[in-house]
Amino acid sequence: MRAIALILILASTACQSAAQQSAHQWTMIVPPGRGAFEDAWQPDRWPMGAHPIAGPSGQLWMVGISTVWESADALRWHIAGQLPDPVREGSTPVYHAGRLWVIGGQTGDRFVSDVWSSADGRHWERSPDARWSGRRAPALASFRGWLWLFGGENAIQLNDVWRSRDGNQWEQVTARSPWPPESQPIPVVFRDSVWAFGGSSWSARDAHVWVSADGERWERVVSSAPWGPRVYVGALTFDDHLWILGGVHPDGRRLNDVWSSRTGHEWCQVAAAAPWTRRAGNRAVVYRTALWLFGGKGEEEKGQSGYASDVWRLHRNP
Repeated sequence: MRAIALILILASTACQSAAQQSAHQWTMIVPPGRGAFEDAWQPDRWPMGAHPIAGPSGQLWMVGISTVWESADALRWHIAGQLPDPVREGSTPVYHAGRLWVIGGQTGDRFVSDVWSSADGRHWERSPDARWSGRRAPALASFRGWLWLFGGENAIQLNDVWRSRDGNQWEQVTARSPWPPESQPIPVVFRDSVWAFGGSSWSARDAHVWVSADGERWERVVSSAPWGPRVYVGALTFDDHLWILGGVHPDGRRLNDVWSSRTGHEWCQVAAAAPWTRRAGNRAVVYRTALWLFGGKGEEEKGQSGYASDVWRLHRNP
C-alpha cells in the first residue's frame, strides 16, 4: 500500500494536467491563408517557413533562406534586410550577446562553416571561418555567455559540440557526445543546463531526454519519455516549464499533442489534441510573455501541400 501511495503522490506531483490546462489557453491569432513562403511573400502576409527569433525591446525577427523580416507585434511584418550571398540552405539562426547570428549551411553541394552576425538584421559582419567542419542544420544555443553549436550533418551525421564567446574563436567541447549522431536532438536551455530531446532524423526512434551543465558531460535522465518517439517537434522553455509541441511519429502520423515538464524528468500531457491541426516542423518562440506557434507541416491531402499558414499563441490565464 505504501508503494502504491508513493506512486500516486509522485504522479500527482509530476503531472498536474488539469491545473496546467486551466492555467494556459491557446488563441488563434492569424487564421489560415494569411501566410506566404519567402518567394511569394507580400507585406500583408507572415513569412512561412522562416525561423522566429526574439530579440531585445519587443523585437521579433523571422530568418528565412535569404531574407530577414522584422515585427514589433508578431502580426505585421516588413523586410529588415537580406542575408549575405551566396544563399545557404540549412543554416541556423540564434540570438546571442546582443546580436542575431546565422551559422553554417550548404551552398550547392558544399557544406560551409561561415559565421555571420548582425545587430539589426540589415548590416552583417562575417567572422573568420570556424574550426568545425562545414555542415548544415547545426543546433545552436546561447548559454552561460557562450554561443554553443551541437552536431549537424555533412557527408555524415555529427554529434560534436563547440562553443565560442564572440563567434570568432571556437573551442571544441567534445568530439563525440553520448547521444547518437543520427538522433540530432534539439537543445533547450532550462534552469542553468542544456536539455536535449526530440530530433530531426527519421532514424531517431527513442524518446530520450539528455541534460548537461557544461556541454561535455551528458546524462540521459529519461530513456523513454511518455510523449514517445517523434521528430520535428516544437521544443522550448516557457513559463518555467519545458514544452514539447506536436511532431511526427515514426509511422508518419503528424501530431498535435502538447507536453510539459517542470523538472525535465517527469512529463505531463497538457493536451491530447491541441486546437491547432496536426503538424510537424512548426516554428515556436517565446515572445512578450507568451508562446507563439507559427505554421508547420501537416498531412498532404487531395494533392494539397498540407502546410499550415495559421499562427497561435499560448498564454497564461489571468
